[in-house]
Order: sequence, then C-alpha cells, then structure tokens
Amino acid sequence: MSEASGGPQNIYDDPAFLAGYSTLERFGAGWERAMEHSDLLALLPEARDLRVLDLGCGAGQLAHHLAATGAAEVVGVDVSERMLALARAERAHSRVTYRREALETVAFPPARFDLVVSSLVLHYIDDYPGLVRRIAEWLAPGGVFVYSTEHPIYTARLPGDGWVSDDAGRRTRWALDRYADEGAREETWFVPGVRKVHRTLATLINGLVDAGLVVERVVEPIPGEQWLRDHPLAIEERRRPIFLLARARKPQLDSRVPKT
Repeated sequence: MSEASGGPQNIYDDPAFLAGYSTLERFGAGWERAMEHSDLLALLPEARDLRVLDLGCGAGQLAHHLAATGAAEVVGVDVSERMLALARAERAHSRVTYRREALETVAFPPARFDLVVSSLVLHYIDDYPGLVRRIAEWLAPGGVFVYSTEHPIYTARLPGDGWVSDDAGRRTRWALDRYADEGAREETWFVPGVRKVHRTLATLINGLVDAGLVVERVVEPIPGEQWLRDHPLAIEERRRPIFLLARARKPQLDSRVPKT
C-alpha cells in the first residue's frame, strides 16, 4: 500500500481504521462469507505440496487455509503489524511463516514459489506493472498467480460514492468519473484519506501479459441467490461489479527449444 510520498500506506495499523474494519463480516472468521470468496477459491490450484506466497496476507485467513489444505509452505507478507499479530495469534500453522514487509520492497529468489496469491491488496499499490514483473520472476515455470482487487468500475467512482440518486433518494444508476485517468484517489472509509489506486481493466490484464504470464481466467463476481438471501440488504451489489479476480500462469520451459 502506498502513500503520496511513495512509502507504504499502513492504514490497517491505524486504530480507528482497524476498529471500523473489524466490524465487517469478512474480517476474521467471517472471511468465508465474503461475496467473492467462492470465486477466489475456485481460481486456486490444488494446494497440496505447493510453495505459496500470500502477498498482503492480513490476518492470515487465506494463508492458513492453504496450509491446512496441504501446501508445503506458505509465506505470508504484510506491512501491518496489527494484522500480523492477529495472524500469528489466531492462525498460526507449522507450515506458515508471517513476515512484516511492504509489497513494494519485499524480495525473493527467482522460481521460489509455485503459487502467488493476493487478496484485495493490489489497489493500494502504485507500481502494479513492476510488482507483477517481480511476481513473475518469483514463480517457478508452470506456477500460478491469483489475485482479487477492487474493480476499475468501483475505483473510478472515487472521490464520490458512485451512486446517483433521484429526488426521492432512490439510487438510479452508478456513475464513473475520469475512468481513463489512472492514479491515486482518496476516500473516507472508516477514516479520511484512505488512498487507493485506480487503473483501467486493460492496464490490469495487460500488466499480466507484459510480465510474460498467460491469462487463464478473469472473473467479475456477482452475488448469487443464496448469498443474497443471507444478505438481503445487499441486493444492489448485483448492479455493478465491485471486485475483479484473475488467474495467470508462468509458461513452462520448453525443452524442445535449443538454448542459445
């Protein structure tokens, strides 16, 4: 996560922000009830025996899940000391290592991991193309990168809330603002000044391609009937996408091609 100064934004260590964030259903044990949860898990390969990197691991829900389902090792990286404290206290596992580092500067050897995952973190990162290139280097041939991020249709609403209402206060449509103008935008989310980076759909997908990865699947999660029955006040979540999920693979080395 990045501030205007270029350093990592560490909003999750702000006590006021964390107090608000912890009220969300997706926080802690409620992560399995998040709207995009099943779509994200469906993109993941079978974890058994994989070396996994979780970028922006937060409180460790996904890292622990991957270890519990058979990953050989999971390295969880996050800049937030408070979130990592929760992860170590509540989601410790013999095959999970939690590291406090910023995604902007963390480094690993080439071909270190078979799977890299990142859940709702990349919209905080300024240099998305650079990070994806580094991830591609960290992946072994045949390795997979799976991420979720806020959808460009959602980040393009900032600094407003996106909804356009009529005189009676009914939400009539969703408005985009300066979709083509990529860069940081601020919003008030529990606290003022939460900084997210808007980028277009083309930039997100082409960043994977330019890093030499093969895009295998793109998902725009839409809540299903059962989820809406469990969350009746969230019916308007079907009116526009809020998340974008992608899976890409590092090509296998082709032994038939002579080395030069």
